[in-house]
Amino acid sequence: MIEHGPDIKSQLDNVSTKSDLAVAQLLMFNYHPNSQKVTVQQRHSADRETPFCVYLGLLLFAKTRKRHLIDTLFQHGLCISYDRVREISTQLGEAVVERCGMPAFIKGQMFTTAAVDNIDHNPSSTTSKSSFHGTGISIFQHPIKDNIGV
Repeated sequence: MIEHGPDIKSQLDNVSTKSDLAVAQLLMFNYHPNSQKVTVQQRHSADRETPFCVYLGLLLFAKTRKRHLIDTLFQHGLCISYDRVREISTQLGEAVVERCGMPAFIKGQMFTTAAVDNIDHNPSSTTSKSSFHGTGISIFQHPIKDNIGV
């Protein structure tokens, strides 16, 4: 009704769009039940997070890493908070480590080596859209029978 009008004919003629879904998810994300008897009302709870709000927070974090921008949009009810974005990011990293069977920590008192290298893809490009520059870091630990580390 918000986008296509109150009459049934216009609602039937118009197929649901991405903007319809986004508006519905924003309404759910920002809904506050009146029956809550809490001394400190939490504006957005994790159980009411919608995919759009999570996606927007993670997208902004991936593109800009700007806490102020993400928290400003959070205060306007458009995405999750910066702290929640960092929490989800940490959970994703821990899930990858768990799935790959890699240790989530480096053991102490063990011989360790590291390899560092630049990663350049299409460095002669005139636009940043078709080139990439990064750094790859790999850390290797070498346990031996007499020393498995601490």
